Amino acid sequence: MKTSLTEQTRTSGSTPARSDYEPTADDVVSDATNGALLSCLEAILEDDEQLTAVARRSHRHQLGFFKYVLIAGSSGRCLRMHYWERAPDALEDIHSHCAHFRSRIVLGELTENLFSVKPGAEHLRFRYHFDERLMHSIALADGMSGVSLLKSRTLQAGDQYTKAPSELHSVSNVRPGTLTVSAWEARYSDALVFKSQDATAEDCVVPVGIPLAQVRAELLEIRKRILAT
Repeated sequence: MKTSLTEQTRTSGSTPARSDYEPTADDVVSDATNGALLSCLEAILEDDEQLTAVARRSHRHQLGFFKYVLIAGSSGRCLRMHYWERAPDALEDIHSHCAHFRSRIVLGELTENLFSVKPGAEHLRFRYHFDERLMHSIALADGMSGVSLLKSRTLQAGDQYTKAPSELHSVSNVRPGTLTVSAWEARYSDALVFKSQDATAEDCVVPVGIPLAQVRAELLEIRKRILAT
């Protein structure tokens, strides 16, 4: 993915040492030194227009973490940063995704659990997609299902992984302060969420938007934590 802060396309490579460098989402995920991520954060923090746009399209995700969309291209590709500032209050739902993405753990640690669908009625299944007009996800009940745990793995700072839309997973054992970055392709499919039998479609709906001052303070704190590593 080649979406920079100004949606310009260029050949991806090592981070160039020049003041006008604008990292792409792929640069940020690939650069384990975090230099590209810091460049991206500093550009946003120095530009009120960019910061306002980030605040408008970011939110606390229904799965418990803060989701910051740092770069959003007109093609639908984007750079996301997920931040668990505290331990999750509950187990994360098993879910798939709306698009292919590649991710890197920047700080902290988490466990990824991989699943497959099986016949059963242990979970309510929902299909959801993002409604650009309403600026939140729309969930539709899609029957009942069972799932089987295939394997679990621990991911730590520096680890990278990819996910296709058809893959089911959940995240657990998240260390408070864990931070990830991910380069996403454009949305092209509904995602699945498997929830407990007392769940409703409204449980999947979270309005988008975070107050500007809050986003500024959070990005400054994240920048400080990265620089301290």
